[in-house]
Amino acid sequence: MHGSDRTASVRRVLWSRATAVDLLLLCSVPAILLAVASLPHATRESLAFEYTAPTLGTALASSFVHLDTAHLLTNLVGYALVVPAAYLPSVLSGDRERFRVAFVSLLLACPVLLPYLNLAVARRGVSLGFSGVLLALYGYLPLALAAYLDRQFGVGPDRKTAPLLFFVGVTVVSVLTLAAVATNPVRVPVRGVVVPVTQVLVATLVGLVAALVLVVALYALSTVDDWRAVVPTLHAATHQSGHFELALVATVVFLAVPVATFPVDPVVNGAVVNLYTHLVGYALGFTGPYVTLEVRRLLFPAADA
Repeated sequence: MHGSDRTASVRRVLWSRATAVDLLLLCSVPAILLAVASLPHATRESLAFEYTAPTLGTALASSFVHLDTAHLLTNLVGYALVVPAAYLPSVLSGDRERFRVAFVSLLLACPVLLPYLNLAVARRGVSLGFSGVLLALYGYLPLALAAYLDRQFGVGPDRKTAPLLFFVGVTVVSVLTLAAVATNPVRVPVRGVVVPVTQVLVATLVGLVAALVLVVALYALSTVDDWRAVVPTLHAATHQSGHFELALVATVVFLAVPVATFPVDPVVNGAVVNLYTHLVGYALGFTGPYVTLEVRRLLFPAADA
């Protein structure tokens, strides 16, 4: 396909009635967050999910509640980066319906699941904010990006590239968490006595990072059949104007989001960033759609032929 024909095809896909419907769907989330932010402060406080008194209502509502403007704006900016980075490659790869299903499913499931999964770590406190759900949406990005790289540039099958990207993300998160633990001593209460566990956590994270590097290397080796074709493939990709830039921007977003959501200093404005919720959200956002896709391919192989 010539460059002008390809550009016209992209425009037809993006400037369609289906895209207008999608925009309404995607804009509904910021609208809900802003509407909740307009509620009185006391009302928003009452919607926080308390670990010692959990309820289904606060579990659902707390993910859309922010008590300060900075927290809200951070999540809105993150949403404005993550969702287009996943949506555009999905649409241009012909996966519009898959994106819609994943997007709606994660928005319905994660606001309830994530607060209750926090109960696995016994502690006092509350949970609120959209960041956990945002990380779940971010977890879909490896799938969207892998399919786009496969269909536009032929870099390798998305069923292999997607897990590779996912584990790259987990590796980045683990390195950032290692830096956070190493620079911020961790102590936990054990039978009424506060015990330092920094060294144990550092050793565990070092082993985890080493294992993840090995996993990423093995996935990379299995993804690329002929390494001699890598350079020509990348060179050809740079000539696909528009597609190459989109892939580059989506990749930058994919690598940058963990830096903002897993800070080396987890204490921000006097509050501790819930790294556990962020990690679980990322894992759910990837594994749910990925397993669903693999089951679909197993049951209906002709659909992806």
